[in-house]
Parts: sequence; C-alpha cells; structure tokens
Amino acid sequence: MIPLRCLALLRCLALILLAGCLLTSASRAEETAGELQQAHRDLVARYAAQTGRPADPAHGELLFVAANQYRPVPGRTSEVLSAERRYATELFALAQRAAESGHASVALQWATEVVRCDPNHAAARRILGYEQHAGQWLTPLARKMADRKKAWHPQFGWIGVHDLFRYERGERRVGNQWVTAEVDARRHQTIETGWRIRTDHFLVTTNHSLEAGAELATRLEGLYQVWRQLFAAFDLSNREVRQLFAGDRNLPQRSKPFHVVYHRNHQQYVEALRQRQPQIEKTLGIYFDTLGEAHFYAEQNNGLSQAPGEQSNRLQTLPDHAPATLYHEAVHQLFHESRKAARHVGQVANFWVIEGVATYFESLAEHVDSAGHPYYTIGTASAGRLPAAVQRAVSDQVYLPLADFTRFGKLDLQRNPDIHQLYSQSAGLATFLMHAREGAYREPFVQYLLDVYAGRDTSASLAEATGQTSAELDRQYLEFLQSTGR
Repeated sequence: MIPLRCLALLRCLALILLAGCLLTSASRAEETAGELQQAHRDLVARYAAQTGRPADPAHGELLFVAANQYRPVPGRTSEVLSAERRYATELFALAQRAAESGHASVALQWATEVVRCDPNHAAARRILGYEQHAGQWLTPLARKMADRKKAWHPQFGWIGVHDLFRYERGERRVGNQWVTAEVDARRHQTIETGWRIRTDHFLVTTNHSLEAGAELATRLEGLYQVWRQLFAAFDLSNREVRQLFAGDRNLPQRSKPFHVVYHRNHQQYVEALRQRQPQIEKTLGIYFDTLGEAHFYAEQNNGLSQAPGEQSNRLQTLPDHAPATLYHEAVHQLFHESRKAARHVGQVANFWVIEGVATYFESLAEHVDSAGHPYYTIGTASAGRLPAAVQRAVSDQVYLPLADFTRFGKLDLQRNPDIHQLYSQSAGLATFLMHAREGAYREPFVQYLLDVYAGRDTSASLAEATGQTSAELDRQYLEFLQSTGR
C-alpha cells in the first residue's frame, strides 16, 4: 500500500505536469496571425536569395500551386534544390504551428509552398491529397487514370498514353475507332453533344473545342488550389486541418465535380439560357445555384479591362474570355456547393459578402517566375475593384457603414441605384477582412461566411465573428484603404 504522503506527492506532481502541458498548449494556441506572419517573413528573408522566391506584393497575397499533371513545372538545379529543401523543412514546421494555432488557411498555404520548394515532401503531399504512384505524386483522379493507362494532356485532356502521336496528327478516338478532328468537331456542335472534360474537381462541357475545354479545366483547377488555401476552414474544420498535419486523417475527396458549361459564342449562350434568366444577354457569365451549373461563353470582348500596369491574363485558347468573370462566377459555385447551403443565402441580410468574396477573386492574377514556375497574386492595390473602392471611400468620401450594409438582403443590394459602387465597396471590405492587420480577421471572416451560407446569420454576425463593433471595423477599413492608396 502506498503511504498517503506519497499519494499526495504524486498527485501534486501530476497536477504540475498537467499544468505544464496546458501552458504549452495555451502558448501555442496563443500564436496570433501576426506572429506567424512575422516568422514567415523572417524565414523568407533568410532563404530568398537562394531559392529565387518571388517577392511578396506590398499589398495582398502571394500564392503558389502544387505541381501536378495539370500544372507541371520545369526541373531545378541541385544547388537550388538543396537550399529549397532546407527552406521547405523549416516552412513545414511553421505550417504545423499554424495548424495547431487554428490558422487553417495559412497552414495549407504554406504546405503548398513546401511542395513548390520540395515536390517530393511526402507529408505536405499527403496533406494536400496526393498519392504516390510509380515515382510520381498524383491526384486521386490521375491515380485512377494511370491504372487505365491514360495521362493528362494540356490540349486533349485524358488520353491513352500511346495515343498522343495520333492526336497530334489530327485524329481523335471515338470508342475503339479513330476519326479526323473535323469529323469529331461535327459530333460536338451543340452544347448537348459537347465535349466533356473531367478533372479532379470540375466537369467542363463545351461545344467550342476539345482544346478550349482542356485549357479551361486546367485554369479552374488552379483556381481551386488558390481558393482552398485562402478559405481552408470553409471546406475543413480547424480540427480536421490539425488532424491532417498530425497524420491522423487524409484529405477528403469530392465525389461530385463542379459543373461548368462553356458555350461556343454569346448567341448560343443567350439562346440556351434565356428561359432561365430573361436578362441573360446582359451577363458575361452566370452561376445557377439551383442547377449547380456555371455558364460562360467564348467570342467577343466582354468589356472588362485590365487595371493600369497589370499584364494581360487572358486565356490563350479562349482570347475573348476575361478571367475576372470566370473567377467571380466559379467562386460563387465553390462556396455554394462545397457545403450544404441554405435555400436562400443572403436573402434577408449579409448579401454583400456573397458578392464581396466573388469580386475579391476578380483581383486574382497568374504569373510565371524566372524559372518558369506559376504563382498567383490576389488583393493587390491595383487589381480588381480595389482601386474603385479606394476612390469611392477615400477620395469621394462616400461610404455605407457596415451596420447598414450588413442589413442588406439580396434584393436590397440588387435594386439599389448605387449598385456598382456598392459592389466595389463589397470587394474592398472582403480584401480588408482577408489581408488587414496581418490576416487577423481571415479566420473570423471564414466563420462569417460559414454562418451566412448555412443561413444562421444575422446583421450582427460579422461583428460577433471579428469581436469588433461595426463602427470600429468601419474605421479600420478606411485606414486600410488609405494605406493601399499610398
């Protein structure tokens, strides 16, 4: 029998150990977005010269995508790889800290950058949902296609590994037969008989061309990578992200793809959709949440001009389709279909955020670094509708306070005579909540979006999620705009 004095001593020791564990956990959980971002900046500064990492923009965000069959990248020299692997090791540890601290978005963002630096980083690849097969890291769909002896081609989509020569020669496989590309095109003249190109997350139907469908699908897969990084906690809970980094779960795979329809031209787009939307001819693209379909069209300039100083970012095969429209409508689809959404999202209040987060993605721009590797920027000062938001609130001193704006339902916003200016304000507010104060409001913003899409929101939901009054958010927003305008 253990003496009572010893039992008391053991009890004290156990309490001390428990307190130490709780203190360690608390100190890790207390790591703020600002502290983590500072640690990231310090890490980048130490390795920037060795890795050739593009510089972060003065405002907004720099994002990478993981190389895969849709986005292959050139190889690296052994010297650069050595430095990048060291950087990747330290960055992955920082991503783990972010996951443990409840910052799901930056955790996945940094895990993706780890893969950019070290494409064979097994833990990061697993977190992002990749599987290893025959010495390659493949997406789940690519793994299934590999078993069928098929590979992705940027012009033709999934084709047999031995069929490339015949495709490049102008032939197309139809079942077990081969026909000319011209004969194949005649088989897909209407949208009902269009080509269907499947990727891991999208199904593109088009009667434009096989090449256009494959290119559009590739661009959408890049968008999905960016969206999942920025809004990780919309798709996954913080607990699930911690489990991913701990190796206790795998990334869940989407069984139903997002359906995107790409019409040959504006006339066919209007004819196909007029009964669903009487004013369809005034749109550049549209997402039907009740049907689960996003629709776009090729041909003719859609009127969306590039911001001053921005390089053209048009699709190569689809020269007349603006990425801003594509990103805007596709993001509506990603948010609405990634979780079960309420029947009438934003109908009574908070409709600004539905459009705000979509217009925020209009600032998304794709770039290529000196080594030929793709990367993105978003929320930069001269992109999208942020310049208009600065002009409206700072220069013109016209601003609708959040206490009033959050009370706007769908019809309140859409019937407002100031609708275009309110869309710019929506884009500015979304950019502010994503990037202001070292990203301190990013995770609360995601929670706010979750509440709105679930239909459990009120006009006070944003203030509750951020822990700030509407008036205080107004003040900080104007400060943010003033800093981007300088």
